[in-house]
Amino acid sequence: MSIIVETEGDSVSIEDALPIREISRLTGVNTVTLRAWERRYGLLIPQRTSKGHRLYSRSDIDRVREIQVWLGRGLAIGKVKALLADEQRGDFVPEIDSIWLQLSQQIQMTITAFNRNQLERLIEETFSLYPVPMIADYLLLPLIAELQGEEPGRPVRRGFFAAVLLEYIQAAQCRQRQAAQGAKILMVSATPDEDSLLPQILNYGLLVNQYQAEFLGYLNAKESLLAAEALTAKIVVIIGSETVNTSELQLHLNLLRERSATAVVLAGNVARVVRALAPEFSSVAYACDSQQQVLTTINQLLKG
Repeated sequence: MSIIVETEGDSVSIEDALPIREISRLTGVNTVTLRAWERRYGLLIPQRTSKGHRLYSRSDIDRVREIQVWLGRGLAIGKVKALLADEQRGDFVPEIDSIWLQLSQQIQMTITAFNRNQLERLIEETFSLYPVPMIADYLLLPLIAELQGEEPGRPVRRGFFAAVLLEYIQAAQCRQRQAAQGAKILMVSATPDEDSLLPQILNYGLLVNQYQAEFLGYLNAKESLLAAEALTAKIVVIIGSETVNTSELQLHLNLLRERSATAVVLAGNVARVVRALAPEFSSVAYACDSQQQVLTTINQLLKG
């Protein structure tokens, strides 16, 4: 017989309920973010066990995914509840002032002022309220692109921002790694001179999804194969935004295809290069244009 938990809302069978870590795994939204959506905005109202543990229903998963759709369109998290509650809205899509553009402008102001304390608060607040892959795709990738170039002052602003952000990401990875119990994933850079910032952010996103992700920087084809075998990795992610050596990349993919059953996911410029120059690898390497797509592809591969 199912145990029923009663609250002010609907009752839910514990057999059908999901703990917060499971809803985090299924949606890719950090448990810290789910709690913030509940406490600060009332977007989720989980059931509670007698010991106070949160339990979520399948409808909560649907609600989280609907929230993610609106965040992807640029709606600020603080405005989502009113929009979802508007039963008269129908198919009407309101005009949205992009929260991602607003956050980018705020961050750039703190970078220009070299205000570390304010930048740290902005980064922490953003990562507590929004899913990691969305932050990467809609905020950080465009922001990092804007900071490129060698005009006076730009390299130092870029370096300052990267240092503060990487410090936060590495600490967040350490915390999240303790809860990661899922499949093992190896991530490597496509080139020796690849900046580690975007790979580290993707690695953190994988950890949030409960995957045991390891980013080892640049490895050549043979070392990558050895690492995948040593870690018993289910998937190898090759990421690169710099100019890619296509011959070396083809060697890398050939070796993995011939000597390993591990699936390969390509991210960044590597994905574009393979599509354009080596379409024959499309059956063994999954090219992804965004960090959100990387996570979706990995979820699908491991589910299958």
